[in-house]
Amino acid sequence: METHRLVSHCGCNIQPFDAPFSSFEYVERHFAGCLTIHRCFSLARSFSAKSVVIENILPVGLIAEENGELESFGVDPDVGLLKRLSFWNSPVPTEQAIDDLQDSNLIGYSILKCDRIPSGATTEDQWHVFEAVFRKYEHPHNCVLGAVGYRVRVGRKIFVIKGILYAQQNGLNKACAHVALRSLLSRLVSERDVSYAMMNRIARGSAGATFEPGQGLRALQIRAILDHYGINYRDVDYSEAEKADPSVRKTQPYQKYLYAGIESGCGGLLGFSMDGPKATGGRHIIPFYGHTFNKDTWVPDAQVVYFDIGGGVGYIPSESWTSSFLGHDDNVGPNFCIPRLYVKPKRVEYVVEILKPAVAYNGVVAEACALFFLYSISEKMDLRNPWQNRLAAYSRPDVQRVVLRALCVTPEQYLNHLKEIRDWDSQKENGKLVAALKTLLPKMLWVVEVSIPQLFPANERKLGEIVLDATRQSKSSESVDFSLFVFVRLPGQYVVMSGMSGRTPTFITAPSGLKSHVELMKH
Repeated sequence: METHRLVSHCGCNIQPFDAPFSSFEYVERHFAGCLTIHRCFSLARSFSAKSVVIENILPVGLIAEENGELESFGVDPDVGLLKRLSFWNSPVPTEQAIDDLQDSNLIGYSILKCDRIPSGATTEDQWHVFEAVFRKYEHPHNCVLGAVGYRVRVGRKIFVIKGILYAQQNGLNKACAHVALRSLLSRLVSERDVSYAMMNRIARGSAGATFEPGQGLRALQIRAILDHYGINYRDVDYSEAEKADPSVRKTQPYQKYLYAGIESGCGGLLGFSMDGPKATGGRHIIPFYGHTFNKDTWVPDAQVVYFDIGGGVGYIPSESWTSSFLGHDDNVGPNFCIPRLYVKPKRVEYVVEILKPAVAYNGVVAEACALFFLYSISEKMDLRNPWQNRLAAYSRPDVQRVVLRALCVTPEQYLNHLKEIRDWDSQKENGKLVAALKTLLPKMLWVVEVSIPQLFPANERKLGEIVLDATRQSKSSESVDFSLFVFVRLPGQYVVMSGMSGRTPTFITAPSGLKSHVELMKH
């Protein structure tokens, strides 16, 4: 699935990026001013690129397969107009000098494709980005989880660049949903990439003979593709769901699905209808893979103080400190910051939260269960501990300002976190206790971190975790199922369920070596 990235070139040119080189002039002259290609040059410029290597390549692998599909549309893919561009943070004086470059010198690459589309008696050359991968900005508050390394040949050498694959539609054999799926799936499937031809075969099987890939994919077809590749997910088709529940856009807000998918390292998809005086019912879908963190955002405090007085949901979700989601838009380019609530809820048509394998419920449910369990153990809180006392005060029903952050992780990830963290007095957890906890943990966990305002955004620290069995489907549709509960860690103690007395759980406690707040989990 990576042969198109590793094919040797059949012609090479090197262009210095320093002034007086103009990206505008170059893209206009060579690529008809294509907006998405210009975005790739702009990203390179933002990383202070020094050189771009332009290689002519022949269509192999996924590109050759796509060309075979395009022939059925009467399209002539011009094999002489297939380019692989790589951008470098150091000067590249000659092709031979590429051999001395390292992975760290590579800013990103783009494979650019031109298709000749019939237009009456003539043909129209249409450039697009078949794929591109750029490294993430080094800003500490740009959070990108699940980035993988892609191998790409430049000259005689193979390099690896870590990022999130971007791809662009052509309106023929692939539309926005195809490229959004490929962007996320390429890092999740064992093949390390997916084929548009395969997606179309799957979609045609679920849609019937009338399926036209250039017209896009409906929710049913997206589900069929995700199911084919064994992807675990939860989605909401709002147009359908609101027929049964008119309040679904409020009770299941799209940003919670996206945030939980991002924080678990898998990502999400957002489909929306277009707006404006010339909008004609068009729809678009884009992939999300990261977010930015703003510790100074006004929203979490203002929501409680001014706009939701007495009507809160019992906690402040950690995504309230998210300024923007990070995602691609195939119409304009890769690696954009998209304000968290920029897309109006009434315009959202479809959202997908991608889950890790074997996970039985999503992050929205995990947070709701965690809040319930936190209230259930309130009588076991040791109020002599000042941090437990503060947590009890912030979680009171008349205050409701506890902060929750749900992460889906493996037992190994969580136990390693417990071994590494230190409290504010540099105390660590008892190693024997960490080893004993291993026997309690199922194969996948929802770890819902618990914090309070000011501590969470300013220090990026927490008071503990509510650990849930992520593999167990709740047996109850009316109340929270205590079989999901594993344990709670609070400053100075663990709370473990010992059994049930009728419908009421009973708990026991065990001491913890972590007496105060600790750093948030990073994975």
